[in-house]
Amino acid sequence: MHDVADRLDRLCRLLGGGELARRAQEYGVAEQLERVLGAVRGGTDPERMRADLDALDEGFARHGVDGLTTRTRAYQRLSGTVGHPVLRGWVCPAARRCSRFTEHEQGAAGPVCEALGTALVGVEIPL
Repeated sequence: MHDVADRLDRLCRLLGGGELARRAQEYGVAEQLERVLGAVRGGTDPERMRADLDALDEGFARHGVDGLTTRTRAYQRLSGTVGHPVLRGWVCPAARRCSRFTEHEQGAAGPVCEALGTALVGVEIPL
């Protein structure tokens, strides 16, 4: 999921100003962009967006824009080595999340969202 979440982060940062939507229309991938945005708004499982994100990347790459939602370079740690540290915590469980982040405390129970009455969702953020 981190992969898709990172890709959505990159996409969201590019949405401002409308240029991305205009180019998606021009490059023939506006439908995929709309499906991704609808899925984000609807709280759909991010993994279900992977094919549309791939189609966006391919559509833009055909026009010289490489790595729209992916980075052109990737870090892969070597087997047997220690990777980057990970921040563990909880985030809002709502389909449209608030900005709450509570850091994981060893041995502590997960916090509860008072608005929904449900436990916050556990996350791991590679640093």
